[in-house]
This record gives sequence, C-alpha cells and structure tokens, in this order.
Amino acid sequence: MPGVISIDHGARADFIIPGKLDRGGAINTITPEGIISQRCAGQATSGFLVEVEKVTLRQMGEWMKQYPEAFEREYDPGSGLRFNAWVEGDN
Repeated sequence: MPGVISIDHGARADFIIPGKLDRGGAINTITPEGIISQRCAGQATSGFLVEVEKVTLRQMGEWMKQYPEAFEREYDPGSGLRFNAWVEGDN
C-alpha cells in the first residue's frame, strides 16, 4: 500500500547516534515507553506516524567519519550486532 511502512518486531538496535539514529531497525526506538497499566506490560498502540528517508552513500560516509565507534562494532547483516563477552566469577 503506498505511503505505508512495516517494521518487524525483534530487530536489533544498532545506534549510530544513540537515541536518535538506529541502523538496526529496532521498533522500540519509536514506541512509547509507558505500559498499559500498573499491573500489565504491553502497549496499546496500533500505528505511528514516521518519516522515512533514503540514506545516500555520501551521508553514510559522513556518519562513518563522525561516529567511527558505531561502525567499528562487529556486525552481521543477517543477525545484527555480535556481542563477544563472558562472565567471570560466582556473582
């Protein structure tokens, strides 16, 4: 349908500009923070007004220069960010 976009749930947040620009497509970046009620988690929303803009290679290059740490993270196009970490100790 023209003028409509769809974002799948479960995408991973991968911020270029924290809190503002996400290349991972996580829907939580546009959904409200509040919950339905005090005893029920969930959201009572069915749609959002969004603005979509095609990113040019020039823009991406500028972001890569401005935010190098965002592009140095290990990333897999199929599964998103890769976290290489471990837990040590009993706690």
